[in-house]
Amino acid sequence: MKKIVCLICAAALLASGCHHQKTEEKREDVQYAVCRRSMLPKELEEIIEEEKKEACHFTYSTQDYTYYVIGYGKQKGKGYKIKVKSFQMDEDHVYIDTTLIGITKERQEEGTSYPYLVLKSQYYEKDAVFR
Repeated sequence: MKKIVCLICAAALLASGCHHQKTEEKREDVQYAVCRRSMLPKELEEIIEEEKKEACHFTYSTQDYTYYVIGYGKQKGKGYKIKVKSFQMDEDHVYIDTTLIGITKERQEEGTSYPYLVLKSQYYEKDAVFR
């Protein structure tokens, strides 16, 4: 009798909550524009001037748009580019993945620069995750 009760309990345990299902949030691409300095709100331009000396990332929002700023801080030389690898969102977050594209050793002798990128999209009430 004890064996039957133990077998029933074991079967019940195996049939109940031992199943774990992983759900992955679906992400969709975000439409954006790369902003030139002349396209930026004056206040944002001033903030970037203060922040660009160090690596930084932040957002700036107006009623209609959000500006995503990605800065790589002080770099030797001029001519750096920043590539947007992905700009996506899910239900709760906006995800931005960028990379700094380097320059030749000869170009590194041309002084210093502060490469940054500003992406503009419609306003989303979501937290930004920078990579």
